[in-house]
Amino acid sequence: MIDIAGVLGPPDGWVTEPAGTIPVYWIFGKLEISFDEEAPHWMNWFQIEEAGYLEGDFEVLTDRLVLSLDGFSGETKPSEFLAAGLWAPEEAAVFYAALSDDILLNICAGPIQIHFRVDTDFIEDGDAQKYLANSTVSQVVSDIDSRATLDSIYSYPQPAFEEIPGAFNWNLLSGRDYLTLAR
Repeated sequence: MIDIAGVLGPPDGWVTEPAGTIPVYWIFGKLEISFDEEAPHWMNWFQIEEAGYLEGDFEVLTDRLVLSLDGFSGETKPSEFLAAGLWAPEEAAVFYAALSDDILLNICAGPIQIHFRVDTDFIEDGDAQKYLANSTVSQVVSDIDSRATLDSIYSYPQPAFEEIPGAFNWNLLSGRDYLTLAR
């Protein structure tokens, strides 16, 4: 925690819950950092929030930290991330699930997890769960890839996997399979 403060300076805001008086969640614009509640308050993870608004060549996160976008933006599709050579597609896992009338899609590769929102207006009755249950995997990928918008990007100190294990009825595809179906 102290090392991060030394590099990034004071946060724009913070949250002390659930640790009481210790600010264990720091906010630097789009950069958010979670720290362990116990001293020495190691970093649990960090995220780029509101990633759907990323555009241009770079994003200024703080006075001391600039994120190079390397051609990516909030409009970059899941298949474009998988095809970009950031990691081998077979090393990535793609999870998708329905939550009410929404579809969630996450790419997990090593310690990185990329969250997408999917515009589900194309589902006639608005029932995302029924749509996923009644559609082939190839139809789902074809329908959702072009409608996915970047939401947030997380980095963990350990390999990332499904967002909330057991909380949703996640469907899993390898990055290679997703990429093959999206083309």
